[in-house]
This record gives sequence, C-alpha cells and structure tokens, in this order.
Amino acid sequence: MKRSWTAIVLTCQNIDSAHAYQDELTLRQRKGLIPADTLLLTVEDPKAHVGSGGATLNALLIVAEHLSARSHFTVVNSDVLSDADVLIMHMGRDFPYNPCGKAFTTLPATLTADTAVGYDGLFCNLDSLLDTMTRKISPGSPPGVWVCSTDMLLTVPNILEMDWTDFDGVCAITVAADVTYARNHGVYKVNTEGTVEDIVYKPSNVGMQELVTAEGTVHLVAGVVFLSSSAAERLLTVHVTPPLDACTYLGLDSGAEPIKLSLFFDILLCMATLVTEEAFVSGDRSGQYGGTPRPRNERDVMTMRNARALLWKTLRGINVKAVCIPNGRHDYMTENASVHLQHLVKCPLQTDPICNLTWAPITHSAIQDGCTVEDGSVVVNSVLEGKVHVSSGSAISHCHLKGPICIPEGCYLHALGEEVSQVLRAAELVPHTVLQCFHVKLFGTNTATVYTVFGTKDGLQATAGEDNTFCNESWDVFFQRTGILHGDLWGPHMPADECCLMNAKLFPVFHPTEPVGIAEVLWLLHNSKGVSLLERWRGSWRVSLQEVLSCVDHSAEFKWRRDLFYSVGQHHVRKVLLSGRGGCLLPFFKSAAVEGYHRQVLVTLDQVVTRTATPGVTARTLACIADVLGSLVGGQWGLRSGPAANKKWQPAYQLLEAGEYAAGVQALALEREFWLDSSRPDLLIRAARHYEGAEQILRRQIVMTAKQFIHTQHSPVPSMGQWVVAECPARIDLSGGWSDTPPITYEHGGSVTNVALLIDGKKPIGAKARRIQEPELVLVIDSNLDNSSVRLTCTELSDMETYCQPHAPGALLKACVVCADLVTLPSLTSLREQLQTRHGGGFELHTWSDIPHGSGLGTSSILAGAILAVLYKVTGREADNLSLMHGVLYVEQLLTSGGGWQDQVGGLDPAVKIGRCRPQIPVKVEVEHITVSDEVLQALNSRLVLVYTGKTRLARNLLQDVVRNWYARLPEVVANCDDLVTNAEECAKAFREGDLGAVGDCMDRYWEQKKKMAPGCEPVAVRKMMTALKPHVYGQVLAGAGGGGFMCVLTRDPGGLQLVRNILQAAGVGEDVSIHTAEVDTTGITVTTLE
Repeated sequence: MKRSWTAIVLTCQNIDSAHAYQDELTLRQRKGLIPADTLLLTVEDPKAHVGSGGATLNALLIVAEHLSARSHFTVVNSDVLSDADVLIMHMGRDFPYNPCGKAFTTLPATLTADTAVGYDGLFCNLDSLLDTMTRKISPGSPPGVWVCSTDMLLTVPNILEMDWTDFDGVCAITVAADVTYARNHGVYKVNTEGTVEDIVYKPSNVGMQELVTAEGTVHLVAGVVFLSSSAAERLLTVHVTPPLDACTYLGLDSGAEPIKLSLFFDILLCMATLVTEEAFVSGDRSGQYGGTPRPRNERDVMTMRNARALLWKTLRGINVKAVCIPNGRHDYMTENASVHLQHLVKCPLQTDPICNLTWAPITHSAIQDGCTVEDGSVVVNSVLEGKVHVSSGSAISHCHLKGPICIPEGCYLHALGEEVSQVLRAAELVPHTVLQCFHVKLFGTNTATVYTVFGTKDGLQATAGEDNTFCNESWDVFFQRTGILHGDLWGPHMPADECCLMNAKLFPVFHPTEPVGIAEVLWLLHNSKGVSLLERWRGSWRVSLQEVLSCVDHSAEFKWRRDLFYSVGQHHVRKVLLSGRGGCLLPFFKSAAVEGYHRQVLVTLDQVVTRTATPGVTARTLACIADVLGSLVGGQWGLRSGPAANKKWQPAYQLLEAGEYAAGVQALALEREFWLDSSRPDLLIRAARHYEGAEQILRRQIVMTAKQFIHTQHSPVPSMGQWVVAECPARIDLSGGWSDTPPITYEHGGSVTNVALLIDGKKPIGAKARRIQEPELVLVIDSNLDNSSVRLTCTELSDMETYCQPHAPGALLKACVVCADLVTLPSLTSLREQLQTRHGGGFELHTWSDIPHGSGLGTSSILAGAILAVLYKVTGREADNLSLMHGVLYVEQLLTSGGGWQDQVGGLDPAVKIGRCRPQIPVKVEVEHITVSDEVLQALNSRLVLVYTGKTRLARNLLQDVVRNWYARLPEVVANCDDLVTNAEECAKAFREGDLGAVGDCMDRYWEQKKKMAPGCEPVAVRKMMTALKPHVYGQVLAGAGGGGFMCVLTRDPGGLQLVRNILQAAGVGEDVSIHTAEVDTTGITVTTLE
C-alpha cells in the first residue's frame, strides 16, 4: 500500500533554490513518480538558518494556506489539516560534495519503473527517501503531517508495522544504533511503553548509559517525525503569536527578527515527559541541537525564553511515541569526504529492496572502449572517452572526460566538463583528491564556474594549522610549497581559531587580465613554487568553499546534470540500435519528451540511419522516432494506430521504397518539422503514425526476402476452361503464435506448434482457377455462409492497382496474381496485351470460405496459399508446400496487411507440426512434422471442440500494438517472446509423447502469454465461457491473436462436443455462440485438376 500525499513540501534556504527544486519536483510528478493531484510546494526559509523547527512551522503555515484556498476559505483554517496527508522534507545545510544538496545527491542506481508507464532518470537520495516515506513508513497512519530530513541515507528493509488505531499525538521514528555512532547524533530516551521521555544530543559517556537498551543499542533520532492532524493544528496556532511568528514569512513581512528553533530540541523536546518546564524554558535543555551558545544579549535571551514558554504552553501534554525501524539503518551525510566516498562506492541503501531499482558501479554512463574502471569504484552520469582509467575507491559523478587521464585511488571528481580534460592530461592527480566544478551566480545574474580542490582526509571545519591538512598535507607544508601566505587566505582580521579550509579564499574566479580555470586550482594540489602561477593566483578574485556553496546556481547545476544525462542517453541509443542489441529505450524517450530534450534525441535517431544500410536497424529506428513523437503527446490525444497515407509524406516513402534509406529519413525529418513545430497533439500523433508507416515499408522489404525460397517446377498446362481446384483445412495454433510475426520472427526467432483441422467434417477454405479465351481477369469471391458472391472483371492495369489496399474488393486475389507473375505491375504494356502474349488468354479465379471473417483460424493466409497453388497450376507450374508458405509471406507484404507465417504452415501442411524461423534475414521458414500415433489422433479428435464466440477479432490494431511494443523492447514483451518459443517446443514434445494433458497445459500457458502480448484480447464473454469450462478441460485458447473469433477447447473426456454444449448452455452464453466439431486433417492442401 502506498500513501497518496495531499501535499509534498520541500523547504530550502533561498528563493533561487526554491525555483530550481520546484522544477525538479514537478518533473517527478510529470513522470508519474508523484501523483498528479498532489500539491507540490518548495518553501524558502524566512531567513537563513531558522532551524528545522522554524522551517517546519513556516512550511506548515504555507501548506495550510494553500489547502485553505483550495477549500475556498479566505483565511487560514487549520481544519484543512484534519483529513490531509502532508509530507514536509527539509533540504538542510549546504553540502560540499553536491551543489544541489544532500537530497539531490545522485546515487549509483537506476530507477526502472514499469515500462508501460515508466521514465528514465537519475536516482537521488530524495527519490529514495520519498519512496521510503510513501511505501514503507507512512502507510496506515491517520491524516497528519510527516516531517523528514534529507541529510541522511535511511535504510528501511520492510514496511513499518505499527498499530495506528486511535493514534493522536506525535510519532518519532527511530533506528537502533550502536553507541559509537550515536555519540555524534541525537538519541531518544524511551520508556517501556514506547513513550519518549527525553531527547539528548551527543550524549556523554555517563549520559549514554541511561539511554542504552537491553540489546545494547540506543534509539537514534532518525530525522523522521509524524504529527497527527490535531498535533499539527496545535503547532500551527503559534504562527500568529510573537515571538514564534518570527519563524514564518508572516513574521518576517511584519518586521520581526527571525529566531532559530530546532524541530527535535525545541518543538519535540517540550513534549518529552521527563523534561521540566524550567529546564526547557531557560534553554538549559533546548536550543538548536540541544547545546547552542546562549543568545549574546538580554533581549535575545528574553525572546527565546518567551518562544519556549509559548511552545511549552501550546504543546505540552502531547504524547510522543517512539517507533523503531526493524533492521533499519541511518547513515548521516557528513562533511567528511572519505565517508561520502564510501556512501557512493558501498552505498548502504543497496540492502534496501526498493522496487525496480538496480544498483551498479557504472550507472547511466557512457564508457568507451579503452577506458577502464576498476572494481570498488563508481561512475555515475558521466562520459569517459579515450583512455581514462578510474582506480579503485574513486567516484566520478556528472563528468565528461577525454583521456588519456588516470584517476588515482580514493578520488572524487564532480561535474568536470570536457574542456578540463586537456589540463588533466598534463597534470597528474594525486590519490585521495576531491576535484569539483560549481556553477555559481555572482553579483545577482552573472554566472561563472568555480573549480575547487582539497583532500579526502582534510577537515573542512578544522582550524588551519596544528595537525590539520589541506590536500592531505599539513598547512605548513602547503604554504612552503606554494608560497601562499596565511593572510592571502583569511586576511588580517580573521581570528586564528576561526580560520579553516571552509572559509579560506583559495579558489580563483577571474583575473583582470588573464583567464583562470582549473589549472590555477590544480596548482594548489601539487608542483613546487611557481612564481607565475602564484602571482596569477594572488592577483585573481578568489572565493572560499563556503562562499561557493552560498552562491550556487541550482538551475544551472540541474541543467548540467540533465545535459550530461541526455548526452549519455544518446550514446546509449546509438549503441543499442547500431549493434542490433536489445535494450528498452522507451523510458528514455518519454523522459526526453517531458524534460524538453526530444529534439536532440530525434537528431540522434536520424543520424543512426545515416550510419547503417541495414533495413532492420533503419526500421527499428523509425519506430523509435514514432515513440518519441507519441511520448510528446503523453497519451492525451488519440490512439497511436491509424492511417498513414498523407500525401505530404509520400516523397519520403518513395525514397524508402527505392532503398535510399538515408535520403528517405532526411526527407521524413524535414516533413516532421512542420508537424513538430505545432503545439497541436493531434498532429504529433499523426506524425507518429506516418513514421510507423515508414517503418512498415522497411519491414515489408525484409519479409519480401522470403521470395527467394519460392521454387516452382514445370507441369502440363490445363486445357482452356479446365478447372484447377485447391481445398485447405483451417488451422488452430496451440503454442508459440506471435513469435512468427515480423519483426519478432527475424529479430528474435519464432516457433509455433499448430494443427490442421477439418471443421464440421470438411475443409472449409478453397480456390479454383481456369483459363478463359478473353484476355481479362475475372475474380469471384464466394461466401458459403450467406450464399453471396462478389464478381470483379479486370481489363485494365488500373483495375489491378488496388492489390496493395487490404480492404479493397478482391485485393487478396489481385496480390496473388501479382506474386504468381501472371502480370507485371507497373508496366507500359496493357493488361490485355500481357495476358494474351504470355498466356494466350485470361483467367477466371474463384475463392470461398465457410469460416466467418475474423475467426482467428488463419483463413486469409491459408486462402492465399490455395490461390497461389491454383494460379501456379493453371499456368503450367507446381510449387511444394514450403514454397507456397513463403509465397504467402510475400503476398501479405504486397497486400500491406503484414502478418506472420504460422497460418499457412498450419493450413497447408497436414496434421500436427511445428514451424520455425531463425533470427536472420532473409526470412526462411522451416517445418517439422510431428508423428502422432493413430490412438493419440483418435483421442485428440474426440476431445477437440471449436467454439465460435460470436465476437469479431480486430487483429489489425492488436498487431500494430505488438509490433510497437517489440520495437520498444519492453522487457516483459521480450521475456514473453522467449516463453512463447519455449512453450511451442514443449507442446511439440507433448505431442510426440502422446500426452494430451501436457498439450492442454501448453494451451493454457499459451493463452496467458497471448494476453501478455496483446492486453485486452480477452473479451468478458470469453472469460465467462473459459471459467465455466475450466474444470472440464485440459486446456483452452482463443485462436489467432485473440479478441474474438474461435476458441479451441481440449476436453478431459471424450465426447467433448456435447459436454461443451451442455456447459455453455448452463452458463447462459449469448445467442451468437456456436459449437463445431474439429478433426485433425491428415492431408493438408489438395490440388485437383477437374476433367
């Protein structure tokens, strides 16, 4: 169960960062990671360093204002909190290892959500905490306000179980921590009933003993607190009362001086049962982190006493219950660089089973050949080109490096661009170095990049001198090596005990006459005295790390990450497509559409085609472009499937038809611009359809390679007027269907087990042809179902041009005429002249079928095989069944209806067989006939039943969806294709062994696989029938693609026909349902010349 948040509030230090963080939250919402109806707010603190308590009160006020406005109140009404679920997340202090803060520190993991709705993206600590709060900690809690810090990595292995019945108060989430770790953090004192009695920050050795549990651990303050709606309402009441109003923006706007409050050591502490009023109000037991120096003047002393007195009066008596996370873990993100490296290289969250999360040392990075990344190192969202070597224990984050460069052990490189590579190649890094680039705003709107360097062993806040270091060497050695003076870094007025690395003006920003950059920073790292560099360094305007962090341009930092993310993604797209490998690209395309990087991705896809002459790669690339265009719409308008014959796209189509792929794709791209520039989603969908139309051209060309496997032999030409008749059984697919569908069949490989069937005792599909004197084509389409007939006479070549329009009258017959080379299209020679010259007259062709349209029994493909057989025979040629099967593949490409090969395999060859196609071009089908004993055949015949469901199957749209999902390489579709092939082989094995029970099991598995392949292919009426039949059958499956048509049932007992009829009648199925006998046909197609 997941918590559905009414509002998520992110607190931060200033308005500039608030805008950037709001954009990040909004992107997550647009990607579906946050529900669409959740109110998202980023709230800047009223003034810097108001503390977690002040930030919480300010955030609570602002969210209450928004919810009040939503409810049409004109003033703040705390009642809006009574049924709200609010999450407040505190960004906290600046973080020296990530300019976007601890919350947005990128972790070496990939969040691959369900690809049907999922998006690609970097995984940050904020995402981890949001997932933890939503899925593991908050479910089950009553309405109220959850508050969560973002300065820690919080591991919660399982959903937190707690009895929330009648809960009213505050819940403090804790982690069982060892004493050593707890010495630097806050600890709860909890009684046997789970009530918090005290909160202690950095307990002394003596004080720690009172906090240790029987298990030898302590209840660590984990940074997560829940306030019930009543507790939150009580806290909210203080926002109008001085001096606590100074914690909010209202107080600031009223001229009050902000005061600093701690969430834990001011707000929660006054609720702890053992804390006395005097100790709390006096400040002896309160204040930020429970031990801040007292205010410097009497006025401040009185202000804080009054503030704490008001908190005591308002909140005292609220019960605080401690709940410990079983096997939980809390890892504080410190300023210690070595600890930060460990958090990346051996991230403790890897033990947290977050859904769809993959941890890897190389995450969303492009590592070219020649680069090496040693075990025990991490590369995140980076591009490494040339010979870049990353040594063990190092972490590379958001960098683009061109070698040869060696990154020594234990280094941390962050946000270094390609432009620094030349300097890095010339300068050797030393082990345990932190080298970073920051995007900063100076003097308001001016932006600049600042490079910083120090050592992983340096203490950022440690006093300069003594035993402390810079770049892992003592300050004295650093001063002697570089010639830099103490005054250069801190000036003459900084007290010696306040001088530290954090406030040392070490890092050049600009020089009046010369450019400065990373070279001037690397000079700090090594090399002996260099007068020229020292003078340039000294003459530069320099800033400290503290100043850098306070001036970060958060929007620029996030843009740098995204630019690099999509650069890496484009590398990956090229690699996947050009190599012909698998790999689902759809989440990346959807993210590009959401984040505005679709044009760059489209250009990359266009370029892929210029680098390959392979029609298979070109076809998939065109399908990818269609996915990008479809992603821009986001499912808001229309269906992806639809017509694709707009004349504006025809010039590009003609180039593709001619095999000029690069020129064709360029023409498509030019036309795309006219559709892409529009904000109308309907045009984007139509453009996507035309790209899929372009893909179909390439797919047809590939399948047409099957024509080389059509072989004919000469035979006597029948006399004028003598009929040649072909009759065929239907087929039922029992396992493996969809794996025969292009492009799956030639990219993945396919296997289908099916059976030729007589329906109600006869072959239901047939064709006949004869020569006639008149040089014309007479095409007759008979239907034995309603005794109707359609007669077409073709006397001109223009009468034949509709052979490529599947729904045109006689299109299938015309396509077969073209495939069989009776006439040539296009041609300067008329139809009559061609017929007279080649054949001495014309032809009359009749077709018929006793099976309803959309039956799923392979009628049209089998009929095409019958037509080809009689056309070959009537023109003095003969073709074996395998040639006819490949001929049907060719016909269906001429017809532009697509389709696979299993229908003709099932209906042209007799009995039980398994057809196979290897993953290769040209497309070639192979058939293995399965020997089944007479006894098994008899048992099968007595148990096979066909049920016409009365539902017409709509295979066309199903086919388009399946092909689209295959090109996208959705993982579930790829896995299902593997299962289809495996199941087909298992079904063939079951037939060889005469095990009808196992055949039925394969049928049932096959039906589940079909539903995965084409969701929505099981009508409600069919589900009702299958449920009624299930106890009485070995297996059952809808024929073909599903969605309607015929259902094949294999009953457990003989006499299946009557059994099925009785069961369905009892189930009250519709009047359109009919039941038919099914018998294995043992002869396949028969071709007879009548006397």
